[in-house]
Amino acid sequence: MALNAQTLLRRLTTRARVRHMQALIMLNDLRSMSRAAQAMGMTQPAMTQLVAELEALLETTLFLRHSRGVDPTPVAQDLMPVARRILAAMEEGAELIATRIRRDSGPVRVAATVAAMGGLLDPALPVLARSHPNVQVQVDNVMGQGLSASFSGTEFDLILCRRLAVVHEGWTFVPCRHDAAIIVAGARHPLAQKTGVTAADLGAARWLQNHVATLARHVFDDLRERYGWVELDEVQFISRIPMLIWSMLKSGELLCLTPRSVAAAWLLDGSIVELDFDVGAPLEPIGFYWKLDEAGPSTRHVAQGLLDLRDRAD
Repeated sequence: MALNAQTLLRRLTTRARVRHMQALIMLNDLRSMSRAAQAMGMTQPAMTQLVAELEALLETTLFLRHSRGVDPTPVAQDLMPVARRILAAMEEGAELIATRIRRDSGPVRVAATVAAMGGLLDPALPVLARSHPNVQVQVDNVMGQGLSASFSGTEFDLILCRRLAVVHEGWTFVPCRHDAAIIVAGARHPLAQKTGVTAADLGAARWLQNHVATLARHVFDDLRERYGWVELDEVQFISRIPMLIWSMLKSGELLCLTPRSVAAAWLLDGSIVELDFDVGAPLEPIGFYWKLDEAGPSTRHVAQGLLDLRDRAD
């Protein structure tokens, strides 16, 4: 008597294994017992045994053997989409569980722009290390297309940057610090201690230029046009690495236009000073993007540390 659906369901739920589904898919794709066994990391006899077990459960033939390998029967072909859905569901479940475990007990993965590193991480991390010494924070520097890509998938828990014009789905921005474009120089620069620096002073100075793709470069080009600085003395060394910019400025020979957030640490230690000149270019605030509903305890600790920094500044 032919098996009915209820009997088949009971057998599959009580005796079938995920390994059976893997074998079914692998044999269908590779059409070879030996190659399928190798792909699954088992011996050919073990693969043959898996197929035999599944065929016994279903009381039907799933693959026809011949000299060149195997071919799936119509029953096997009918089962194929079901097997693939089962494996896809298992993979999705494993990813969800791993993500939950990582969020609850793993490191906090942070993507940060240069401005966010100087304006947020530099002052916040020492305090966070003292208050939550067991929280592990992994930081990656991102810029340009790398910043946009950081919002895809689940690679990062927090993304520290300036507020963006386009809000990525599922991410919420929390502002932490105001920012503005300023002009800085080494403490020994002739304009460093001058009150009321003029546009003429700046037009006669020597400049360290920013990368063409940066926000600071756009602000500087607007400033150049506003004051008619046609022929400036510019150093042709352009970098997006803050430490190299600091190294060039500290000699006291150059000026640079930069977001205050980028120069925050240098201004604090006095090696770089802000010139007394109003650039007139407020910038979008610095803060962090996160998915609040998905944030684990460690991520919340880091976020709170950034918020505490905002509260102290206010």
